[in-house]
Amino acid sequence: MVSTPPALFKNFKNSLPTPPGYPDKRQSTRHITGQYSFAPNTPMLWLLGTLGRRGLDGTLYAETMQQPSSIMAQYLARRDFTQSGSAFSTPSSELVPGIKDAAPVMLKVALIDEEARGSALLQWWQGRGSATALQRDQTATLMIRATGSRNLIEMAHNDLDVVATQILTTTVLTLHDGKKPGPDVDLVPLRQWFSELLESTSTDPLIRVAADLVEALLTETRPEDERALHGDIHHGNVLDFGDRWAAIDPKGLVGHRVFDYVNILCNPSTDVAIENLHNRLENICELARIDRALLARWTIAWCGLSLTWMQGGEGSSGLGRTTRQVAGTLLSDL
Repeated sequence: MVSTPPALFKNFKNSLPTPPGYPDKRQSTRHITGQYSFAPNTPMLWLLGTLGRRGLDGTLYAETMQQPSSIMAQYLARRDFTQSGSAFSTPSSELVPGIKDAAPVMLKVALIDEEARGSALLQWWQGRGSATALQRDQTATLMIRATGSRNLIEMAHNDLDVVATQILTTTVLTLHDGKKPGPDVDLVPLRQWFSELLESTSTDPLIRVAADLVEALLTETRPEDERALHGDIHHGNVLDFGDRWAAIDPKGLVGHRVFDYVNILCNPSTDVAIENLHNRLENICELARIDRALLARWTIAWCGLSLTWMQGGEGSSGLGRTTRQVAGTLLSDL
């Protein structure tokens, strides 16, 4: 269950199929920015081997750009960047792999505000647990490109889930090891991020429990608990950079530090998430020194938000099934 509804172009190659068990890409249930519709929780796992994004079933959800946009073309015209592969587009950005000063890089042009906000946080981290941003303006970011062969998704599916969980947790700890950014880095508070759950009129019992939980959690959050949050830490967003693991694609949030661990418990597939749920809880809490019940409560709240984005989707969908099983198991433990 990938956190945060990734944007999908309203008319982004309608021939691209919706992954089995996921909401139709033409639905817009979160918000609309300009010409782009946002569909909730579409699986978008970054696989650098294909320089694109694929669903859990392997379906490609990025396409090679036949011709870059005028904005991308301006950046490609610069002499200090040598393109080394095909340009491709996702619903939220355009990307081109390249070489700069003998280093592998990725040029990314944001198509939506969320991507631009995340790039600002990426630059502020300066490579502390994240991909290193070399240059950035309001539209584009040039960053070091991951070229390692290791993959946390594969590790989780091949009896190395404990190792993958430790890598993800350590990455979050590194991202949180510092002061919050100044006002020049625009971050979305968790209360705003959870607003659709808090305002939901759904009668779904899980959504109602999650709404009550998140209101209490937000109220209980102390200033010393708050960090700049990545907002989308999962097995497809922490990559092998050869000498280290680092996060990509932050959402740019601010709030209780525990929130950055919740999506580790829900990925990369239903079976793996449920099979390893209790071990992950123990390992994350021990390594990050956080209370088990607190992590469980934040995770249930996140599951409720996901269901809200899915318009109360039932367990017949892959994401609904994962969400309900994870939340149900955690609720029984509280």
